[in-house]
Amino acid sequence: MKNHLYLSLAIISFLFLSCSKESKIKNKIKEYVEKNFNDPSSYELVELKLFDTINEQKVSKYLTDQRLGKLTRIKQYVQEKREEQSKIASNALFSGNHYYLITAMAKLEKQNAILNKFEKDSVKIIQNEINQLKKYINSKNISHYRYIHEYRAKNDVGALVKCIDTLRIDNELKIITDFQYYIIRKFGVHL
Repeated sequence: MKNHLYLSLAIISFLFLSCSKESKIKNKIKEYVEKNFNDPSSYELVELKLFDTINEQKVSKYLTDQRLGKLTRIKQYVQEKREEQSKIASNALFSGNHYYLITAMAKLEKQNAILNKFEKDSVKIIQNEINQLKKYINSKNISHYRYIHEYRAKNDVGALVKCIDTLRIDNELKIITDFQYYIIRKFGVHL
């Protein structure tokens, strides 16, 4: 009997918290609508459905994978430029023109210094970002929620239209209007 009572209390608590969370989100949406819609009084919520719960680990993995891809592209770019430099050096060497050889080699030295600095600086920046993201690699904390938001509202010309969009809601149940800024603020890196 006690088990049924505890189970009932747990279910009721869960339902109460779910309803409370959803009502807070709906209130935040209403506030947003009042500030940003052409005709806030025409807004009618059709459906608000939780689509995904994103934890910090998932965001960290996504951002780390992006950076690893950037590292690969930088290394490919540097490799291609080094091959181009090698061809220019070979052509200058075998051209037989002493002046062309000297000017080509001087130009290649400048380009090589710039290329080395680019590679070193880019790799350092990206490596620092990856190190910053390592803090979250095992975190199960919620980063944000994604909701499917279906509604009707009047557009600029006064026609009633039905819209479906995806809302991002942070773990404090606030609407994320600038996701790029949110990621920078939360994780210390950009998208």
